[in-house]
Amino acid sequence: MTDKKLHTEADRANARDLFAPAFWRSFAALSLVLSVSSFMNVSVFPFFDGVFTYARDISITANAAVLIAIGLLATFRPALLHVRALNAGALVLMAAGCALPLALGLGSAPLLVLTSCALAVGRAWCVLTAGIAASRLSSAQAGVLVPLAFVVQGATSAFAWLLPVWVGMAIFLAAPFAAWALSWRDARPVLEQTQAGEAPHDFSVTRPSSFLPLASQLFVCLFLFRVAFGCSLRFGEVDGMPLSSFFVILPVAMVAVWALLSERRFPADLLVQVSVLLIVAGFLAMTMDLPHSSTATVLLLSTGNMLFDMVAWAVLIAVAARNSRGAVAAFAWGRGVSSLGSTLGATLGVRANALAGMGTPLFDLFAAALILLFVGYALIGLRRFSFREVIDGVTPVETAVVEAPKATFDERCRALASQYSLTPRELEVFQMLARGRDRAYIQEQLVVSRNTVKAHVKHIYAKLDIHSHQDLIDLVEKG
Repeated sequence: MTDKKLHTEADRANARDLFAPAFWRSFAALSLVLSVSSFMNVSVFPFFDGVFTYARDISITANAAVLIAIGLLATFRPALLHVRALNAGALVLMAAGCALPLALGLGSAPLLVLTSCALAVGRAWCVLTAGIAASRLSSAQAGVLVPLAFVVQGATSAFAWLLPVWVGMAIFLAAPFAAWALSWRDARPVLEQTQAGEAPHDFSVTRPSSFLPLASQLFVCLFLFRVAFGCSLRFGEVDGMPLSSFFVILPVAMVAVWALLSERRFPADLLVQVSVLLIVAGFLAMTMDLPHSSTATVLLLSTGNMLFDMVAWAVLIAVAARNSRGAVAAFAWGRGVSSLGSTLGATLGVRANALAGMGTPLFDLFAAALILLFVGYALIGLRRFSFREVIDGVTPVETAVVEAPKATFDERCRALASQYSLTPRELEVFQMLARGRDRAYIQEQLVVSRNTVKAHVKHIYAKLDIHSHQDLIDLVEKG
């Protein structure tokens, strides 16, 4: 199944059509996925401390591990992603995880770990299907979808405090099933195409700009910012419950209104800059021995991190939309490292609480180190980094080939090889690329290794000063 076929539904819809059924299915699914975390932190996790407090960190780590594993398999061995088996397994695990209230009632630590991990693994699959389903929308629809879903999450965070605990627990258990039901139909074609297609790790040899490497600066950024998010969840908590941050919804609502009324692209880079300022201000407030400083810290950190998480979802959905063949790899890996960052941040938040209670200068040193980390990363790590450029830099996988007759084709290729000083072997690779040959074909024809093919392609792209396969095709067609 080609990328073009996968996007037929979105292409037929008007770019700003917010009444399309696919848009509302994705909106509802993403809203449910995001809202689960609110009920988890308010209605579920506080009860873990009375049984086994580390069960929360173990379950979040399990969630991260599953997403990272899916990202790795989708990148290197997609044939091992048995989509139907994974889908059925996720539903079974979520059903088994519904015994969580029983584990809490019995006070059984082993049962609590098992049920919470089963739910976390099942939720990981729901997160993936919701994100992949959203990637099939048009870019304009996705630019509205994400802010609106975060408005719902902000409202849910406030609403969760007002509900009886058993109602919040029931919503926490039921929401992932509903999110899966809403997103599975739209996500399934992309997941099955990933399983049946060539590994992005191999395909990227001849289409290097079509896939994000796992070490991309984007994923490093996602990890570090989610560390701050995890820290905000645990810092200043009372009886295992995070401090209230109801006003977080205000800046998110402003972004949603802007997205609805403006025709401009999603302001990812601007929102990240605002997020950095809020997070640094939050860490500064952490060091102030003033009334309500803990509340101010959580409010600033939560607002900054919600804005950044909105950007993270929007960017991952946009990257997945640019190239459906690498959608599962990029999205699963991105959400996996984000979840892992939350776990580390939560550990830092607990440590900050302990240092604050000791009344020693160590707490101020701890906060100063966090400030230095984020300011340094913002000034150095993000100095030449742009989320918009990351999205635009991912080129769709092109299947086009040069259709010129063989004599004309060979003449054009030789002329370009002479003009750009290609070696005889690079000319051979160049000709095969222009004819749409993949890595396996080139490797077999030249009897060379994968890394040798990759090196030849890299040298050709550098000498011709091109960045995508389509650039190469255009160059040959123009002669």
